[in-house]
Amino acid sequence: MATAMDKELKELKEEYSSLKSELSEMRKTVSKLARSATDEGRDRIRAAADQSREQARQSWSAFEKEVEERPMTSMAAALGLGIILGKLLSR
Repeated sequence: MATAMDKELKELKEEYSSLKSELSEMRKTVSKLARSATDEGRDRIRAAADQSREQARQSWSAFEKEVEERPMTSMAAALGLGIILGKLLSR
């Protein structure tokens, strides 16, 4: 009887040890996956920020070019916008 219980206890200890090892491996895998997802998200954010920065630079360059090519039109547009904003803000 004692030998059967000893055998059962030994099997349970081995199973516990095996489960403990599997859990440790799972934890490592989840950690790697989380790190990978974080890195991928960071890379996407950087790419989007770079793209936005480039679009803003291009828009600013186009704006400057338009002002240089049509200074009177640009001044008239700025004056009109100023008048409209002044009217809206004075209410």
